[in-house]
Amino acid sequence: MRIWGIADLHLSESTPEDRGQFAARWKDHAAKIAENWLRTVDRQDLVLIPGDISMAQNHRQLQPDLNWLERLPGTKVITPGNHDRWWNGLERIRPMLRSSQRALEGTAIEIGGVILCGTRGCSAEPDVSEELEAAQLQLLDASLAEGQAIRQPGQPLYVLWHYPPHDRRGHPGPVVDRLIDAQVTCCVFGHIHQLGQWSSLVQGVHHGVKYACVAADAIGFRPIRLDTARVVPRR
Repeated sequence: MRIWGIADLHLSESTPEDRGQFAARWKDHAAKIAENWLRTVDRQDLVLIPGDISMAQNHRQLQPDLNWLERLPGTKVITPGNHDRWWNGLERIRPMLRSSQRALEGTAIEIGGVILCGTRGCSAEPDVSEELEAAQLQLLDASLAEGQAIRQPGQPLYVLWHYPPHDRRGHPGPVVDRLIDAQVTCCVFGHIHQLGQWSSLVQGVHHGVKYACVAADAIGFRPIRLDTARVVPRR
């Protein structure tokens, strides 16, 4: 089983949206993702998707996007992002998921010997609301506690967190100490779509934790391999 990551799919099968209006690289982006996914991911693989999965506004609009995702190989693990307005709680989401889809929100699961934790997360920038930050850190604490309870010695632990754990100057947000203390193997995130910001993101291994930005446009609309010694370069 290989482990891949890709975030910010921004699917809109039920309400077609031309994301090319935001940047030319987004033109026909869903088709690009599907083509690259089929070339790289096998049925037995694991794909981590930390947020901004669908632009749907409700569960009805979401269904075609879940079907789109189901047609692609691999087991997909999802957490919400700031654009996932349809996400109204884990207990309401889980019954809708297709057979190859799993969801996390302040919880943990084990798949193929890998422990997976995650939640929506929050920005590491100083202007984030204290209430949002406290709520998301509480969910992460619960997720990590659940993950550690089932983790066996030597098992890798991956965290899905939609936002960069460090701020734009590279300073660690409050989530970072938690990741270090929990001896997290890898934290995957997305959210950032500004070309000029990608090069300044904190990535690679720092204090034992690997950080990987998997925003779809930052990685060329193709899943990137996470269970390797290095972060795969952007394309």
